[in-house]
Amino acid sequence: MYSSPALGAAGTIYVGSYDNNLYALNPDGTEKWRFATGSYVYSSPVLGVDGTIYVGSQDNNLYAVGVQGETPQLANTAWPMFRHDVRHTGRYGAPLWP
Repeated sequence: MYSSPALGAAGTIYVGSYDNNLYALNPDGTEKWRFATGSYVYSSPVLGVDGTIYVGSQDNNLYAVGVQGETPQLANTAWPMFRHDVRHTGRYGAPLWP
């Protein structure tokens, strides 16, 4: 484990790892589930008000992870996007003004 953990309302602990996974741990420390990313998860997870778990990965992606039952999957939100901004321009580092 590498990142600082985030604590969910039900006591679930979310943490990123060097093995390319976001982990959800039960309060007793046992694994609840894991979600695979494309690279190391250095960043600490952030929990949205709707329960979505947001985490960045060394693969240059921001993941929005939702959980259906006990199965993690990409959340049904505006994120993750294929391109980098709401206009889907994909121009990383482009000026914010038109």
